Amino acid sequence: MDFNTENYGLRVTYGRYGQSLFTPRLPSAVVAVLVILLLTGCGGGGGGIAAPQVSPGPVAPNGPVTPTPVLPAPSLPNEYAKAEQVIATITAVRINSAPLVDFTLVNGDGIGLTGLTNANVRFHIAKLVPGTDGDSSYWQSYVNRLAVPRVNPDKPTAIQATAERNGTLTDHGDGTYTYLFNTDIAQITTPLAVSFEPLLTHRVGIRFSGGPVSNPSYDWIPATQSSTGLAHRDIVANESCNSCHQTLAAHGGYYNDMQVCVLCHNPVSTEPNSGASLDFKVMIHKIHQGSDLPSVINGDPYQVYGFGDRLIDFSEVIFSQDNRNCGTCHAGTATQSAKIHTPTLTQDGDNWSEVPSREACGACHDDLNFATHFGDQVDNSGCQSCHSAAGIAGTIASDHFNERVEGTAQFAIIVHTITQTAPGQFPVIHFSLTNPQSGNAALDITSSVISRLRAAIAWPTADFTNSGSADANYNRTDAPSLAVAVGDGSYTLTSTTPIPTSTTGSGMLIFEGRFNGINERIPLITTPTWFSITDGTATPRRQVVSDEKCNHCHGLTSAHGENRANAQTGCQGCHNPRLATANQKSLDFKSMIHGIHASRMRQQPLLLDTTLYSTAEVQYPGNLSNCNACHVNDSYTLPLATGVLASTYDSGADASNYADDLMISATTSVCSSCHDSEIAGTHMLQNGADFTATQSSSNSESCVICHGPGRISDVSAVHGLKSE
Repeated sequence: MDFNTENYGLRVTYGRYGQSLFTPRLPSAVVAVLVILLLTGCGGGGGGIAAPQVSPGPVAPNGPVTPTPVLPAPSLPNEYAKAEQVIATITAVRINSAPLVDFTLVNGDGIGLTGLTNANVRFHIAKLVPGTDGDSSYWQSYVNRLAVPRVNPDKPTAIQATAERNGTLTDHGDGTYTYLFNTDIAQITTPLAVSFEPLLTHRVGIRFSGGPVSNPSYDWIPATQSSTGLAHRDIVANESCNSCHQTLAAHGGYYNDMQVCVLCHNPVSTEPNSGASLDFKVMIHKIHQGSDLPSVINGDPYQVYGFGDRLIDFSEVIFSQDNRNCGTCHAGTATQSAKIHTPTLTQDGDNWSEVPSREACGACHDDLNFATHFGDQVDNSGCQSCHSAAGIAGTIASDHFNERVEGTAQFAIIVHTITQTAPGQFPVIHFSLTNPQSGNAALDITSSVISRLRAAIAWPTADFTNSGSADANYNRTDAPSLAVAVGDGSYTLTSTTPIPTSTTGSGMLIFEGRFNGINERIPLITTPTWFSITDGTATPRRQVVSDEKCNHCHGLTSAHGENRANAQTGCQGCHNPRLATANQKSLDFKSMIHGIHASRMRQQPLLLDTTLYSTAEVQYPGNLSNCNACHVNDSYTLPLATGVLASTYDSGADASNYADDLMISATTSVCSSCHDSEIAGTHMLQNGADFTATQSSSNSESCVICHGPGRISDVSAVHGLKSE
């Protein structure tokens, strides 16, 4: 094993490796700062007015009144600056001229927090302007500034929505506060004239610094003081963003709720040095499209200058799933996909399909010239005439139909039985291929729609090795050519090779395959079938990660030409501890997947055969320290489960003979796949790691002494994790 000693240590914290944004191809330390300083979080609940765990006051029949907060008596320490948890709630907003905001701060025990200062807060206020003539509704901030292009001074200045903190903040000493805006929102003429329209929905949002605080927001109509029955614009939920980004936060981590982010990222907001729009729908679409933007493909990078005029290049961002999956981020009841969608629907989640606009569509399709697009599309008034159910172009949802994903609902494997699975026997599988959309009607496996269908068997489930086979790969049997029709739509398939006579325990059967769609391949989604070899009853393999968690980011996880999908347990049958590459790298699932996802923290990019997994190819969008993003039931903790094997990286002269393999001891195989520096390797060696282990080597790893639960360097503690 080669290790690099430069700039590396063992400590893993959110501060060092944690990022919650897509990472462009820049040095990782620079990107971590730049992206956080610019990119806005794209989450948010459905118009909520309170931070988690705190409810607002009651609504009176004639509108809300300022409630009298009933807070536990303050007890020391109750200072804002010392609180480990801060829960903020806006309780009321009143407007005479300058808005007056009532809010509370409590800690995790409900104790009121004192000592907040103007330096700790920023206050936003905006109105929701209704959409007209094809335009969508949008938030318009009352507080704006004129941004000067210091990097490219020949370019014009630009309007940017912002916040204020120079009003009057009053600490009442019991956890309740009032803030009187310095801005009289009825008298705004510069740098952008914004009229006060008291009959429209308004929102106040607060950003806090100096503590772990969510962004509270409050929606109401100033003319009536009502906070119910409001016009709304709830497109994306925090949960949808965080399913991939985990805890998305921007601008130093202080902005973490889409309901507040959109108060600044208005349609009029522009970054002056690049001229790039900071409109939320434009910016977020373009960032996620990244390297697939037509402009980028044609050589024009997508770049924005962030805080301190730092250049951020989003041209090499790679979205972790098919970019037609619009429902991954926003979905309502009408556009909720059968297979790929956010689990959190919002009131306006269907807008992406129902309200097409030049701004939203042109963000991704940025090679589209609207001046020549079916006549001069000078505004959005004509979009729906074509892009609708009755229009010539059909709906936006139909234009983004993902056959690869949606087609999976047409195919399913039902395993009725698997017999003759004792050592030395040839397993016999009784199965059906069905269409769940037609009441599980049986399908003909000889149909031309089937591109591939195979049964794959792996053993033993204690930790797969497939020992006794020609190599570490599955024992596969082709179904279309070898299966025998039973007569009722089902088939029997006899394995072409027996279970090795030396095998004990239990095994796994999984089908792999793909189908020919109209325009693209459709993968077969199957689940494992467990069977006994010598066990009294079949014993499944331990579960370490879940398909659901993989698909939070990947939408539909598939590999090897769409032959294997949504079955990470099935992947492990082949990517087992005895599978290695020709260039002496382990293909064991536990080390391979860690190494791929950890591209930005590895000292040396992971090379598997001819595929290089560098930050140019892999940009993990979440926090690398958060093992729970993939793992289930705290399976990342030490010690590893009994029976977990060392990982082969050199199969020796005979791939079927594991006795001559060179391996990395089990725990070290996992840890070194991320921590690949020389100093980390030395630390592991000093504590029992074996980088040249053989099948007969004994395990002398002592990692659990320091890194086990409750120990001085508990894996959970150094990764900043809490148990699920």
